[in-house]
Amino acid sequence: MLAGALESIVNLAVPDHGTFSVVVVENDLKPSSHDVIEGIRATTSVPIKHVLEPRIGIPYARNRSLEAALAENADWIAMIDDDETAPPNWLTLLFDACTAFNADVATGSVRQIPDIAPPHWWKPLSDLGKPTGFLRRDAYTNNVMFHSKLIAASGFGLRFDEHLTFGADDVDFFRRAHAKGARIVTVAEAVVVEKVPASRLSLGRVLKRTYMVAAANAHLGVLRDGRLNAIIRRLPSIVRRSLIGVLLLIAGTLTWPAKKLAGEKFMFKGGSSLTKAWGSLCGLAGGTSRYYQRVDGR
Repeated sequence: MLAGALESIVNLAVPDHGTFSVVVVENDLKPSSHDVIEGIRATTSVPIKHVLEPRIGIPYARNRSLEAALAENADWIAMIDDDETAPPNWLTLLFDACTAFNADVATGSVRQIPDIAPPHWWKPLSDLGKPTGFLRRDAYTNNVMFHSKLIAASGFGLRFDEHLTFGADDVDFFRRAHAKGARIVTVAEAVVVEKVPASRLSLGRVLKRTYMVAAANAHLGVLRDGRLNAIIRRLPSIVRRSLIGVLLLIAGTLTWPAKKLAGEKFMFKGGSSLTKAWGSLCGLAGGTSRYYQRVDGR
């Protein structure tokens, strides 16, 4: 996956009068990606820096990438996941949108392509369909470009919160940027492709991700708003999702004997709804997820 990501990145078109370099942050105790990176280096003149971040956790790796960008005196920073590939015009689309809409952050969407035929109940990440230029208050590091003033000492001085090792640190980062006045826009045309390995398509893995997202967002709410405010804000949705989940499970159980596929879809939706409710409840109580400690793909 890393090789595919780097091959797409080194072939990106660059905005007029611009140059770019690449930083690969390996989040492990010992480096293991040297051969992959050297193989790409041999095919391109684009500078590629390989740095090791031995503290295990996504915000540690992301902050290491920010430090590397500052060391390169970068004006703009783009981030993408190592299981994604970008089209050749990805950088120019994001940069042009920032210029056209006087934005500090531009973010696109992700199109998921599974390794194998997915289960019939599986749905890829949905694109909300917002037009280019749509103002928003958040973004994600799987497809984003932002101005270095967000992290420079002379600007906002932001970093990813290293308490959030279980997820949602990118949501938190961009929401804090938005609160400080950063303009964040959608770029509908800037779509990257994520390869979804077979291991992430199992029912257990899908539900674990659902739990992780719900728990991370609820726990983030506790950290930012206080436990009482977070409980008051999220309790209605927890109750609603619990009730809907139970009803969907019952409907699925009754439907399954006559219409197996429809019954399974009902049961999956019910299980997902209950998992979201349970994840939110655990997140409010301080529980988190270890979803990212398992590596999917190769």
